[in-house]
Amino acid sequence: MSILSKLSGKGKKIKLGEIEVEIKPLTVTNSDLMVKMGNEETRGEATKELIKVVLKNSVPDATDEEIDNISIEHISVLMEAITDVCGLDKNIPDDKAKLIAKLKKNG
Repeated sequence: MSILSKLSGKGKKIKLGEIEVEIKPLTVTNSDLMVKMGNEETRGEATKELIKVVLKNSVPDATDEEIDNISIEHISVLMEAITDVCGLDKNIPDDKAKLIAKLKKNG
């Protein structure tokens, strides 16, 4: 491995309802999702895709149906963990910070 392996993000365990999951950070592979999140027209679909990607990384044996049936009450906790683990709320322009705050608020 090269020195770049030191740039891998660290996960964070969170409690979602009655279960604990480790939220793993997004990677360069997921950068297209961040572009979609920044576009108002694609943000809703991108949010769903982001949640699926993160949960599949955290719980590899989770099915799409299980993810689709997660109660909306858990989404704000999940989105907050994603922004924290991925460092999305650090050193970013105000417009992106507002987007992240909105996502955290609305789930």
